[in-house]
Amino acid sequence: MARPNVQIKVVDESLVAPIGENESPGIGAMVSLNNLIGNLGVTGEKQSGLMLVENINDWYGRLRTYTENYLIGLSASQWTGLTLQGAIGVCAASYVDVSDGSTTGKSWATEWWSVHNFLQYGGRCYIGGTGTDAGFSVETTSLSASTLVFDVIFQGSTLDVHAGKVKNVVDAKKASDFPVLGVVWAGGVGATAKIDGTSDEFYINVAGEKYHFNAVGQGELDSSKLIRSNLAPDVAGCITRCDRDSFPWFSPAGRVRGRILNVVRLLANPTVAQQDTLYDAGINPVVTFPGEGTVLFGDKTGAADTSTLSRINVSRLFIHLRKIISPIARSVLFEINDETTRANFRLAAFGVLERIRGQRGITDFRIICDESNNPPELIQARIFQADILVKPTIAINYVKITFTNKNLYDNLDVS
Repeated sequence: MARPNVQIKVVDESLVAPIGENESPGIGAMVSLNNLIGNLGVTGEKQSGLMLVENINDWYGRLRTYTENYLIGLSASQWTGLTLQGAIGVCAASYVDVSDGSTTGKSWATEWWSVHNFLQYGGRCYIGGTGTDAGFSVETTSLSASTLVFDVIFQGSTLDVHAGKVKNVVDAKKASDFPVLGVVWAGGVGATAKIDGTSDEFYINVAGEKYHFNAVGQGELDSSKLIRSNLAPDVAGCITRCDRDSFPWFSPAGRVRGRILNVVRLLANPTVAQQDTLYDAGINPVVTFPGEGTVLFGDKTGAADTSTLSRINVSRLFIHLRKIISPIARSVLFEINDETTRANFRLAAFGVLERIRGQRGITDFRIICDESNNPPELIQARIFQADILVKPTIAINYVKITFTNKNLYDNLDVS
Protein backbone atom coordinates (compact mmCIF):
# COMPACT_ATOMS: atom_id res chain seq x y z
CA MET A 1 0.00 0.00 0.00
CA ALA A 2 1.32 3.41 -0.93
CA ARG A 3 2.18 5.82 1.82
CA PRO A 4 -0.25 8.61 2.64
CA ASN A 5 0.31 11.50 0.24
CA VAL A 6 -1.16 14.61 -1.26
CA GLN A 7 -1.35 15.00 -5.04
CA ILE A 8 -1.69 18.42 -6.61
CA LYS A 9 -1.96 19.23 -10.28
CA VAL A 10 -2.69 22.33 -12.28
CA VAL A 11 -5.21 22.05 -15.11
CA ASP A 12 -4.61 24.76 -17.68
CA GLU A 13 -7.87 25.65 -19.37
CA SER A 14 -6.77 29.15 -20.31
CA LEU A 15 -7.06 30.66 -23.74
CA VAL A 16 -5.55 34.12 -23.74
CA ALA A 17 -6.08 36.60 -26.56
CA PRO A 18 -3.05 38.62 -27.69
CA ILE A 19 -3.00 42.34 -27.05
CA GLY A 20 -4.40 44.36 -29.95
CA GLU A 21 -4.43 48.06 -30.61
CA ASN A 22 -6.82 50.47 -28.93
CA GLU A 23 -10.48 50.49 -29.91
CA SER A 24 -11.30 52.19 -33.19
CA PRO A 25 -14.61 53.64 -34.38
CA GLY A 26 -14.03 51.91 -37.71
CA ILE A 27 -16.08 48.82 -38.52
CA GLY A 28 -15.10 46.07 -40.95
CA ALA A 29 -16.95 43.17 -42.52
CA MET A 30 -16.27 39.78 -44.07
CA VAL A 31 -18.40 37.14 -45.78
CA SER A 32 -17.96 33.64 -44.38
CA LEU A 33 -18.30 30.73 -46.79
CA ASN A 34 -17.55 28.06 -44.18
CA ASN A 35 -20.19 28.51 -41.49
CA LEU A 36 -18.31 30.68 -39.01
CA ILE A 37 -21.63 31.92 -37.70
CA GLY A 38 -23.00 28.41 -37.35
CA ASN A 39 -20.04 27.37 -35.23
CA LEU A 40 -19.20 30.54 -33.29
CA GLY A 41 -22.44 32.52 -33.27
CA VAL A 42 -25.26 32.61 -30.74
CA THR A 43 -28.82 31.61 -31.63
CA GLY A 44 -29.95 35.03 -32.88
CA GLU A 45 -26.85 35.40 -35.03
CA LYS A 46 -27.36 31.98 -36.58
CA GLN A 47 -30.95 32.85 -37.41
CA SER A 48 -30.11 36.22 -38.97
CA GLY A 49 -26.96 35.12 -40.77
CA LEU A 50 -25.12 38.13 -39.33
CA MET A 51 -22.62 38.28 -36.47
CA LEU A 52 -20.93 41.33 -34.90
CA VAL A 53 -17.60 40.67 -33.17
CA GLU A 54 -16.80 43.50 -30.76
CA ASN A 55 -13.05 42.94 -30.31
CA ILE A 56 -10.33 40.33 -30.31
CA ASN A 57 -11.22 39.16 -26.78
CA ASP A 58 -14.75 38.49 -28.00
CA TRP A 59 -13.31 36.46 -30.88
CA TYR A 60 -11.15 34.30 -28.63
CA GLY A 61 -14.04 33.91 -26.21
CA ARG A 62 -16.21 32.50 -29.00
CA LEU A 63 -13.48 30.02 -29.90
CA ARG A 64 -13.16 28.96 -26.26
CA THR A 65 -16.92 28.45 -25.96
CA TYR A 66 -16.92 26.33 -29.12
CA THR A 67 -14.02 24.27 -27.74
CA GLU A 68 -15.68 23.74 -24.37
CA ASN A 69 -18.92 22.63 -26.00
CA TYR A 70 -17.00 20.20 -28.20
CA LEU A 71 -15.03 18.72 -25.29
CA ILE A 72 -18.17 18.09 -23.27
CA GLY A 73 -19.47 15.85 -26.02
CA LEU A 74 -16.30 13.75 -26.39
CA SER A 75 -16.44 10.06 -25.53
CA ALA A 76 -13.58 8.38 -23.67
CA SER A 77 -12.13 6.97 -26.90
CA GLN A 78 -12.19 10.40 -28.54
CA TRP A 79 -9.91 11.80 -25.86
CA THR A 80 -7.04 9.77 -27.31
CA GLY A 81 -4.18 12.10 -28.09
CA LEU A 82 -5.49 14.86 -25.83
CA THR A 83 -4.31 15.44 -22.31
CA LEU A 84 -6.81 16.85 -19.84
CA GLN A 85 -4.16 19.31 -18.75
CA GLY A 86 -4.36 22.15 -21.26
CA ALA A 87 -6.98 20.38 -23.40
CA ILE A 88 -8.99 23.51 -24.16
CA GLY A 89 -5.99 25.44 -25.43
CA VAL A 90 -4.65 22.49 -27.40
CA CYS A 91 -8.01 21.77 -29.05
CA ALA A 92 -8.65 25.43 -29.87
CA ALA A 93 -5.22 25.69 -31.44
CA SER A 94 -5.80 22.61 -33.55
CA TYR A 95 -9.11 23.96 -34.86
CA VAL A 96 -7.44 27.05 -36.31
CA ASP A 97 -4.08 25.50 -37.21
CA VAL A 98 -3.66 26.27 -40.91
CA SER A 99 0.12 26.40 -40.88
CA ASP A 100 1.76 25.23 -44.08
CA GLY A 101 1.09 21.55 -44.61
CA SER A 102 -1.42 21.28 -41.75
CA THR A 103 -4.56 19.21 -42.26
CA THR A 104 -5.92 19.56 -38.73
CA GLY A 105 -7.69 22.91 -39.01
CA LYS A 106 -11.45 23.20 -39.32
CA SER A 107 -12.91 24.27 -42.66
CA TRP A 108 -13.44 27.75 -41.21
CA ALA A 109 -9.88 28.14 -39.86
CA THR A 110 -8.59 30.45 -42.62
CA GLU A 111 -11.59 32.71 -42.21
CA TRP A 112 -11.12 32.71 -38.44
CA TRP A 113 -7.59 34.04 -38.88
CA SER A 114 -8.75 36.67 -41.37
CA VAL A 115 -11.17 38.08 -38.81
CA HIS A 116 -8.47 37.78 -36.12
CA ASN A 117 -5.94 39.71 -38.19
CA PHE A 118 -8.43 42.52 -38.78
CA LEU A 119 -9.51 42.75 -35.14
CA GLN A 120 -5.94 43.35 -33.97
CA TYR A 121 -6.19 46.90 -35.32
CA GLY A 122 -9.01 47.83 -32.95
CA GLY A 123 -12.12 47.82 -35.15
CA ARG A 124 -15.29 45.79 -34.76
CA CYS A 125 -16.22 43.27 -37.43
CA TYR A 126 -19.47 42.13 -39.00
CA ILE A 127 -19.49 38.60 -40.37
CA GLY A 128 -22.14 37.84 -42.95
CA GLY A 129 -23.28 34.27 -43.40
CA THR A 130 -24.17 32.34 -46.52
CA GLY A 131 -26.89 29.79 -47.11
CA THR A 132 -25.12 27.32 -44.82
CA ASP A 133 -25.97 29.51 -41.85
CA ALA A 134 -29.56 30.59 -42.22
CA GLY A 135 -30.87 29.35 -45.53
CA PHE A 136 -30.46 32.57 -47.48
CA SER A 137 -27.75 34.39 -49.36
CA VAL A 138 -25.78 37.32 -47.95
CA GLU A 139 -25.89 39.21 -51.24
CA THR A 140 -29.57 40.05 -50.80
CA THR A 141 -29.66 40.37 -47.02
CA SER A 142 -27.35 41.02 -44.04
CA LEU A 143 -24.17 42.79 -45.24
CA SER A 144 -25.74 44.17 -48.40
CA ALA A 145 -28.62 45.82 -46.52
CA SER A 146 -28.44 49.54 -47.24
CA THR A 147 -29.04 50.51 -43.60
CA LEU A 148 -26.18 48.43 -42.21
CA VAL A 149 -23.27 50.81 -41.61
CA PHE A 150 -19.64 49.71 -41.83
CA ASP A 151 -16.55 51.16 -43.44
CA VAL A 152 -14.67 48.41 -45.24
CA ILE A 153 -15.20 44.80 -46.32
CA PHE A 154 -12.21 42.53 -46.85
CA GLN A 155 -11.47 39.25 -48.59
CA GLY A 156 -11.37 36.32 -46.17
CA SER A 157 -8.95 34.07 -48.08
CA THR A 158 -7.04 33.86 -51.34
CA LEU A 159 -9.98 32.15 -53.08
CA ASP A 160 -11.52 34.00 -56.02
CA VAL A 161 -14.99 33.26 -54.67
CA HIS A 162 -14.17 35.35 -51.60
CA ALA A 163 -13.22 38.28 -53.83
CA GLY A 164 -16.57 37.81 -55.57
CA LYS A 165 -18.43 38.12 -52.26
CA VAL A 166 -16.61 41.40 -51.54
CA LYS A 167 -17.66 42.72 -54.95
CA ASN A 168 -21.29 41.68 -54.43
CA VAL A 169 -21.55 43.63 -51.18
CA VAL A 170 -19.63 46.71 -52.39
CA ASP A 171 -21.62 46.97 -55.61
CA ALA A 172 -24.92 46.53 -53.75
CA LYS A 173 -24.11 49.45 -51.44
CA LYS A 174 -22.66 51.90 -53.97
CA ALA A 175 -25.92 53.72 -54.55
CA SER A 176 -26.88 53.88 -50.87
CA ASP A 177 -26.06 56.54 -48.28
CA PHE A 178 -23.56 54.10 -46.80
CA PRO A 179 -21.11 52.96 -49.51
CA VAL A 180 -18.12 50.93 -48.37
CA LEU A 181 -14.60 50.20 -49.54
CA GLY A 182 -13.73 46.67 -50.57
CA VAL A 183 -10.23 45.25 -50.04
CA VAL A 184 -9.45 42.38 -52.40
CA TRP A 185 -6.38 40.20 -52.77
CA ALA A 186 -4.88 40.57 -56.24
CA GLY A 187 -2.31 37.79 -55.82
CA GLY A 188 1.34 37.47 -54.91
CA VAL A 189 4.06 40.05 -55.50
CA GLY A 190 4.15 39.01 -59.15
CA ALA A 191 0.56 40.13 -59.79
CA THR A 192 0.12 42.40 -62.80
CA ALA A 193 -3.61 43.20 -62.91
CA LYS A 194 -6.44 44.22 -60.61
CA ILE A 195 -9.25 41.79 -59.87
CA ASP A 196 -11.92 41.98 -62.58
CA GLY A 197 -14.68 44.44 -61.74
CA THR A 198 -12.68 46.41 -59.17
CA SER A 199 -11.69 49.36 -61.35
CA ASP A 200 -13.34 52.21 -59.48
CA GLU A 201 -12.84 54.23 -56.31
CA PHE A 202 -14.64 51.73 -54.09
CA TYR A 203 -11.96 49.03 -54.32
CA ILE A 204 -8.45 48.52 -53.00
CA ASN A 205 -6.29 45.79 -54.53
CA VAL A 206 -3.46 44.47 -52.36
CA ALA A 207 -0.75 41.91 -53.10
CA GLY A 208 1.17 39.56 -50.86
CA GLU A 209 0.82 37.21 -47.89
CA LYS A 210 2.36 37.12 -44.43
CA TYR A 211 3.47 34.47 -41.95
CA HIS A 212 2.42 35.06 -38.35
CA PHE A 213 2.35 33.18 -35.06
CA ASN A 214 -0.34 30.68 -34.16
CA ALA A 215 -1.39 32.92 -31.29
CA VAL A 216 -3.72 30.45 -29.59
CA GLY A 217 -1.02 27.78 -29.20
CA GLN A 218 -1.11 26.28 -25.71
CA GLY A 219 0.48 23.36 -23.90
CA GLU A 220 1.50 20.63 -26.32
CA LEU A 221 1.12 22.68 -29.50
CA ASP A 222 4.29 23.15 -31.52
CA SER A 223 4.80 26.90 -31.14
CA SER A 224 7.13 26.98 -34.14
CA LYS A 225 4.19 26.56 -36.54
CA LEU A 226 3.43 29.69 -38.53
CA ILE A 227 0.10 30.66 -40.05
CA ARG A 228 0.03 32.00 -43.59
CA SER A 229 -2.62 34.64 -44.35
CA ASN A 230 -3.45 37.02 -47.16
CA LEU A 231 -2.96 40.71 -46.36
CA ALA A 232 -6.42 42.07 -47.22
CA PRO A 233 -7.64 41.95 -43.57
CA ASP A 234 -4.52 43.82 -42.42
CA VAL A 235 -5.00 46.57 -45.00
CA ALA A 236 -8.63 46.88 -43.88
CA GLY A 237 -7.28 47.08 -40.33
CA CYS A 238 -4.98 49.95 -41.31
CA ILE A 239 -8.08 51.83 -42.49
CA THR A 240 -9.77 51.42 -39.09
CA ARG A 241 -6.54 52.53 -37.39
CA CYS A 242 -6.63 55.64 -39.57
CA ASP A 243 -10.15 56.40 -38.29
CA ARG A 244 -8.91 56.13 -34.70
CA ASP A 245 -5.65 58.04 -34.99
CA SER A 246 -6.55 60.56 -37.70
CA PHE A 247 -9.56 61.01 -40.01
CA PRO A 248 -10.91 59.11 -43.04
CA TRP A 249 -9.31 61.64 -45.39
CA PHE A 250 -5.79 60.67 -44.26
CA SER A 251 -3.94 57.94 -46.14
CA PRO A 252 -3.81 54.56 -44.35
CA ALA A 253 -0.40 53.80 -45.90
CA GLY A 254 3.13 54.42 -44.67
CA ARG A 255 5.03 54.06 -41.40
CA VAL A 256 2.56 56.07 -39.29
CA ARG A 257 -0.81 54.52 -40.16
CA GLY A 258 0.20 51.63 -42.44
CA ARG A 259 2.21 49.43 -40.07
CA ILE A 260 1.26 45.75 -40.46
CA LEU A 261 0.88 43.84 -37.18
CA ASN A 262 1.97 40.33 -36.20
CA VAL A 263 4.39 39.66 -39.04
CA VAL A 264 7.13 37.06 -38.70
CA ARG A 265 7.98 37.54 -42.35
CA LEU A 266 6.31 38.10 -45.68
CA LEU A 267 5.91 35.14 -47.98
CA ALA A 268 7.84 37.27 -50.49
CA ASN A 269 9.14 40.77 -49.90
CA PRO A 270 8.59 42.59 -53.24
CA THR A 271 11.66 43.96 -54.98
CA VAL A 272 11.76 47.57 -56.17
CA ALA A 273 10.90 46.42 -59.69
CA GLN A 274 7.96 44.36 -58.42
CA GLN A 275 6.71 47.30 -56.37
CA ASP A 276 6.78 49.48 -59.49
CA THR A 277 4.90 46.87 -61.51
CA LEU A 278 2.28 46.44 -58.82
CA TYR A 279 1.72 50.17 -58.34
CA ASP A 280 1.55 50.84 -62.07
CA ALA A 281 -1.18 48.17 -62.23
CA GLY A 282 -3.15 49.82 -59.41
CA ILE A 283 -2.19 47.18 -56.83
CA ASN A 284 -0.85 48.19 -53.42
CA PRO A 285 2.27 46.35 -52.21
CA VAL A 286 3.15 45.56 -48.62
CA VAL A 287 6.86 45.91 -48.02
CA THR A 288 9.27 45.05 -45.22
CA PHE A 289 12.02 47.63 -44.71
CA PRO A 290 14.96 46.44 -42.58
CA GLY A 291 14.96 48.26 -39.25
CA GLU A 292 11.62 49.93 -40.02
CA GLY A 293 9.08 47.12 -40.12
CA THR A 294 6.41 45.96 -42.54
CA VAL A 295 4.09 48.61 -43.97
CA LEU A 296 1.35 49.15 -46.51
CA PHE A 297 3.33 50.94 -49.22
CA GLY A 298 0.60 52.24 -51.49
CA ASP A 299 -2.72 54.05 -51.27
CA LYS A 300 -4.36 53.45 -54.64
CA THR A 301 -7.98 52.60 -55.28
CA GLY A 302 -9.18 50.92 -58.45
CA ALA A 303 -9.98 54.26 -60.14
CA ALA A 304 -7.85 55.56 -63.01
CA ASP A 305 -4.82 57.66 -62.11
CA THR A 306 -6.32 60.60 -64.00
CA SER A 307 -8.77 61.09 -61.10
CA THR A 308 -7.95 62.17 -57.54
CA LEU A 309 -10.38 59.42 -56.53
CA SER A 310 -7.57 57.02 -57.40
CA ARG A 311 -6.26 57.60 -53.86
CA ILE A 312 -7.80 55.98 -50.80
CA ASN A 313 -7.94 59.14 -48.70
CA VAL A 314 -9.85 61.08 -51.38
CA SER A 315 -12.25 58.21 -52.01
CA ARG A 316 -12.97 57.92 -48.29
CA LEU A 317 -13.43 61.69 -48.03
CA PHE A 318 -16.29 61.56 -50.53
CA ILE A 319 -17.77 58.46 -48.93
CA HIS A 320 -17.75 60.38 -45.64
CA LEU A 321 -19.33 63.42 -47.29
CA ARG A 322 -22.12 61.27 -48.71
CA LYS A 323 -22.87 59.85 -45.27
CA ILE A 324 -23.10 63.22 -43.51
CA ILE A 325 -24.65 65.34 -46.26
CA SER A 326 -27.44 62.83 -47.01
CA PRO A 327 -29.33 63.53 -43.73
CA ILE A 328 -29.07 67.27 -44.40
CA ALA A 329 -30.47 66.75 -47.88
CA ARG A 330 -33.35 64.65 -46.55
CA SER A 331 -34.26 67.45 -44.14
CA VAL A 332 -35.40 69.63 -47.07
CA LEU A 333 -37.78 67.00 -48.45
CA PHE A 334 -41.40 68.26 -48.40
CA GLU A 335 -40.26 71.78 -47.47
CA ILE A 336 -40.98 74.83 -49.63
CA ASN A 337 -38.29 75.48 -52.22
CA ASP A 338 -37.67 79.11 -51.36
CA GLU A 339 -34.70 81.16 -50.18
CA THR A 340 -35.31 80.29 -46.52
CA THR A 341 -35.04 76.55 -47.17
CA ARG A 342 -32.03 77.02 -49.43
CA ALA A 343 -30.30 79.22 -46.85
CA ASN A 344 -30.89 76.63 -44.13
CA PHE A 345 -29.35 73.96 -46.35
CA ARG A 346 -26.34 76.13 -47.15
CA LEU A 347 -25.77 76.88 -43.47
CA ALA A 348 -25.92 73.22 -42.42
CA ALA A 349 -23.66 72.06 -45.27
CA PHE A 350 -21.22 74.92 -44.62
CA GLY A 351 -20.77 73.83 -41.01
CA VAL A 352 -19.90 70.28 -42.05
CA LEU A 353 -17.48 71.33 -44.79
CA GLU A 354 -15.80 74.00 -42.69
CA ARG A 355 -15.13 71.45 -39.95
CA ILE A 356 -13.53 69.07 -42.45
CA ARG A 357 -11.42 71.93 -43.84
CA GLY A 358 -10.18 72.63 -40.31
CA GLN A 359 -9.29 68.95 -39.99
CA ARG A 360 -7.19 69.09 -43.19
CA GLY A 361 -9.61 67.11 -45.34
CA ILE A 362 -10.27 69.79 -47.96
CA THR A 363 -8.52 73.00 -48.98
CA ASP A 364 -11.54 74.86 -50.32
CA PHE A 365 -15.22 74.41 -51.10
CA ARG A 366 -18.20 76.24 -52.54
CA ILE A 367 -21.92 75.63 -52.04
CA ILE A 368 -24.27 76.74 -54.81
CA CYS A 369 -27.89 76.57 -53.79
CA ASP A 370 -29.87 79.61 -54.93
CA GLU A 371 -31.99 80.88 -57.82
CA SER A 372 -29.18 80.17 -60.29
CA ASN A 373 -29.59 76.40 -59.99
CA ASN A 374 -33.18 76.40 -58.74
CA PRO A 375 -35.05 78.19 -61.59
CA PRO A 376 -38.86 78.30 -61.62
CA GLU A 377 -39.20 75.30 -63.95
CA LEU A 378 -37.15 73.14 -61.54
CA ILE A 379 -39.20 74.33 -58.59
CA GLN A 380 -42.40 73.51 -60.52
CA ALA A 381 -41.03 70.01 -61.06
CA ARG A 382 -40.63 69.71 -57.24
CA ILE A 383 -36.85 69.42 -57.52
CA PHE A 384 -34.36 70.98 -55.11
CA GLN A 385 -30.85 71.43 -56.54
CA ALA A 386 -27.59 71.98 -54.68
CA ASP A 387 -24.07 71.89 -56.14
CA ILE A 388 -21.13 71.44 -53.78
CA LEU A 389 -17.64 71.98 -55.19
CA VAL A 390 -14.82 70.49 -53.12
CA LYS A 391 -11.02 70.60 -53.40
CA PRO A 392 -9.65 67.57 -51.50
CA THR A 393 -6.24 67.57 -49.87
CA ILE A 394 -3.66 65.38 -51.59
CA ALA A 395 -1.41 62.85 -49.82
CA ILE A 396 2.29 62.75 -50.73
CA ASN A 397 3.24 59.87 -53.00
CA TYR A 398 6.66 61.02 -54.16
CA VAL A 399 9.49 62.69 -52.24
CA LYS A 400 12.37 64.42 -54.02
CA ILE A 401 15.42 65.49 -52.02
CA THR A 402 18.55 67.01 -53.54
CA PHE A 403 21.89 66.93 -51.73
CA THR A 404 24.47 69.45 -52.94
CA ASN A 405 28.17 68.84 -52.37
CA LYS A 406 29.86 72.13 -51.46
CA ASN A 407 33.52 73.08 -51.03
CA LEU A 408 34.78 72.98 -47.46
CA TYR A 409 35.14 76.74 -47.04
CA ASP A 410 32.06 77.86 -48.95
CA ASN A 411 29.89 80.22 -46.94
CA LEU A 412 26.45 78.64 -46.57
CA ASP A 413 23.51 80.98 -46.02
CA VAL A 414 21.40 79.35 -43.30
CA SER A 415 19.26 82.37 -42.54
